[in-house]
Amino acid sequence: MKKILYSAAIFAANFAFGQITLEKIYPIENLQVYTNETETFYYTTGSNLSTIKIYNADHTLKKQFTLPSPVRVSSYYNFILSKNIFNTDNLLEIVTFSGSFPNYVIQIYNEDGALIKDFGSGYLLDDEDDFHVYYDNTKNTNKLRLYKSSTSSTEIYNLGTTSLATKEIQGKNKLSAFPIPTNKILNVVNPKNGVNKIEVYDVTGKIVINKSFGISENTIFLDVENLSEGVYVYKVGDLSSKFIKN
Repeated sequence: MKKILYSAAIFAANFAFGQITLEKIYPIENLQVYTNETETFYYTTGSNLSTIKIYNADHTLKKQFTLPSPVRVSSYYNFILSKNIFNTDNLLEIVTFSGSFPNYVIQIYNEDGALIKDFGSGYLLDDEDDFHVYYDNTKNTNKLRLYKSSTSSTEIYNLGTTSLATKEIQGKNKLSAFPIPTNKILNVVNPKNGVNKIEVYDVTGKIVINKSFGISENTIFLDVENLSEGVYVYKVGDLSSKFIKN
């Protein structure tokens, strides 16, 4: 009887594993995925790239273009490939980096290879928040935060907004809050992910703030005045991000 049960368990396990099938192999290509409510694309990532390729959901080639000089396409930052974030047409946008630490050049192209924006050189890209796209709920607009290490300055760009871009940013980003750094009140944009509690953790992992809020509220106000100076993580459900208390 034990042998029968064991055999049945092995059969069930093999049957379960058998549901996973290989759909496609892209030989000698490192690709990342972009997806929204209605579309999926795969795009080239890596260093020293002279050609960018974008594939459709069925793995057919959608677009391919050659760049004036080799670049890096990161798989680390959000919105490397996007739509309606940096431009108002219906073309995909791709962000490229070139140069070396800490003076990177940042450029944005559309899927046809046309240059949308050249930010120039001198940028730091050492952390996932160094290229940070976010939705500013107070201004109803999408913005980009960059740190220019060559001048030791923070740059905030107004990207304009569409309803599609706003939904994509809110869904794709971890969380958005302002002002950062802050010394008194942190305003957190409600991700409206069905959770009504926000938690703040210090660097040791200890919860220092635990607050409930209304699910329909657009902004969550956190009083952080009594916290010590430093870096903290704030979390709403599965979403989290960092802020600095000064």
